[in-house]
Amino acid sequence: MKTKKKSLRNLKISTRITLATVFGVLIPMTTIILFGTFFYSAFSTYFNLKTLDSSTYSVVNVFQWNQLLNGLADELISDHSDSRKLNEIDTIAKPAEKTGSLIYISNSSGDFYTNSDKKTVFQAANKIIPVNTKKNTYCVTAKGMVLLTHAASDNEEYLILIADPDYTLNDVINETSIEGFNKIIYGRTAIVLAIILLVFFVTALVLSFFTASTIIKPIRKLEEGAHEIAQGNLDYVIDYDSTNEIGETVDSFNKMTDRLRESMHWKNEAEESKREIIAGVAHDMRTPMTSVKGYVEGLIDGIADTPEKQERYLNRIYESTLSMEKLLDELLTVSKLETGKISLDFQKIRVNDFLADCENSIGLYLEKKGIINTYDNKCSDEAYVMLDSDQFQRVVRNIVSNAVRYSKKDVQCVIKFSAREYKKTVIFAIEDNGIGISSENLPKIFDSFYRADPARSQVSEGSGLGLYICKQIVELHEGRIWASSKEGEGTTIHIALNKITD
Repeated sequence: MKTKKKSLRNLKISTRITLATVFGVLIPMTTIILFGTFFYSAFSTYFNLKTLDSSTYSVVNVFQWNQLLNGLADELISDHSDSRKLNEIDTIAKPAEKTGSLIYISNSSGDFYTNSDKKTVFQAANKIIPVNTKKNTYCVTAKGMVLLTHAASDNEEYLILIADPDYTLNDVINETSIEGFNKIIYGRTAIVLAIILLVFFVTALVLSFFTASTIIKPIRKLEEGAHEIAQGNLDYVIDYDSTNEIGETVDSFNKMTDRLRESMHWKNEAEESKREIIAGVAHDMRTPMTSVKGYVEGLIDGIADTPEKQERYLNRIYESTLSMEKLLDELLTVSKLETGKISLDFQKIRVNDFLADCENSIGLYLEKKGIINTYDNKCSDEAYVMLDSDQFQRVVRNIVSNAVRYSKKDVQCVIKFSAREYKKTVIFAIEDNGIGISSENLPKIFDSFYRADPARSQVSEGSGLGLYICKQIVELHEGRIWASSKEGEGTTIHIALNKITD
């Protein structure tokens, strides 16, 4: 029962309207046919429509005699053989012969068909009315009835004469017959018409109510949902499960609500991120600015009263301005990345060539700092990726800088570079043996202004934008970056890029 109800709910609106229209016509038509059959049965029984067994005049009887004449004429002018025509005429004429009617048919050859003889038929006809064989005659008098007509084909002309001395005009003056006819025509017809109109009205009413209820109900749900959304209730879900047009609209409406909810979520997160960035910039700028201010005041107040102190103060001021410049540069880079105003120069780069460049440039930097670095390249010479080499070098430098910054003070810092080639991707990994990151903080390291060690406040110790910039650049390369770490043992940053396979 539930499945049937659901299937009805899934009917398309166009199908429902079509069905309502079809049933709106079919049901009344069926009713008309049923009542018409009943009416015809009663009517034919009352007026003897089935056979010519009445010898009294009536309107319906006149129709029957006309039908008899037409049937005889049609058969006579047909292409049938004479023997077949005689057989057919005998069949057609039998009902009239049973009422005592005399029938005579002739053609150019003479007598063609008669149920008596020519003389007898003409004598009977002349007693009723003088017969003129050249003129069609349809006569009903108190003496009887005479029917005379002609039928002509391309090759032959026929004369048809029917005479019935026993046919009377009783019904013409019999008001009971007329009253009976009026009673049936006006009484029963009025009832039938009333019933038909009633069926039409009830059918239209029921189908309209059914169609309207199945359409209006979900539309009201849509209206209610739109009102809830307008009031800010983005958790509201319209409960209407159907695959028809309204069901699709409801589904789209619910999806729109989900998108709005997600949009509001991202908007709130963006606002929160914006507030964090402002707070982070204010926090990170305050320390170097305070340092600059303090050393400048020392110079103004004459505290740095020796050339050595003055030089030391000026060097500190210079370092602080460099830190602020670095922060501003990273903020500008973030702004360009987020607004899409940074353009990347993609080129087809062999992975081995890129790793060799990294080893030459970054390896020299690490050696100067006394840091051990190793390379483990498992890529073939045919492994290529699309890279902006300069920007991707920046990604590697930022990761390496983070590894150096968060290395252990009492342990030799070791950084391992590795590359693995797969069917569709190349995965780079930069592994260190530093302090590591807790599982709680690991998902946050690619957020803006995040520091693994919150105690570090100097910009020189990291702005918290390095890995965020890495993430943005990698995603512009249609790649993916993630981290694995174990607190106290080190961190590995993984980067996956699509390999060029053609």
